[in-house]
Amino acid sequence: MSDNDVDHAVLYQWAAKVSGIAFEMVIPAVAGFGLDRLCGTLPILTILGAIFGMALGFWQLVKIAQIGLDKSSETKDNKAV
Repeated sequence: MSDNDVDHAVLYQWAAKVSGIAFEMVIPAVAGFGLDRLCGTLPILTILGAIFGMALGFWQLVKIAQIGLDKSSETKDNKAV
């Protein structure tokens, strides 16, 4: 396996993570919109879905950033040895 194949694998993993976060942010708002239309209510469920989706997406982004920080501190520790 060449280095280029490994690079593509890492890129595909990141693309999957980012796509998953995007879906986590959008699907609750779309579901709220559908429920609002089905029930004939004001767009309160759309707004709640959007808020929930944003919170869920940001939580996932924080988790990814935290993993990146942990890996970078491990790399710095290994170089110091």
